Amino acid sequence: MTASLAVSGIFTLAMIVAAVRAAIVLPAGARIPLHAGSAERCYLVPKRAGLVIWPAAGVAVSGVLGGIAASSLAADWVPGVRYVLAPAAAGVLLAFEAGALGMARRGGVPPAVPEGARERETSARSD
Repeated sequence: MTASLAVSGIFTLAMIVAAVRAAIVLPAGARIPLHAGSAERCYLVPKRAGLVIWPAAGVAVSGVLGGIAASSLAADWVPGVRYVLAPAAAGVLLAFEAGALGMARRGGVPPAVPEGARERETSARSD
């Protein structure tokens, strides 16, 4: 269990280091994408907000999942789930943050599918 929490902490520390590096490298007017599940739900936030939100999400997820996995709530869970859940979630968030910072460095996000195009595609399949 200690190794699981240590790995989660390392991933969270890596998220903080990436945010500090991005604060130095990214231009002042950069916008950082926040993904809410899909490309259609990608919101661009100001640099300062994005550089705080991503590591804060990592700390919150690592803390909550690590706390649950270490508590008596998870006593009956399969050991593999208890040991892997928090580091896996922190690793996914780290990868998403790295992708978002890379997109911010390139200057934008790919355009979303226009609503009309999606409707045309859907109606063509139903015929």
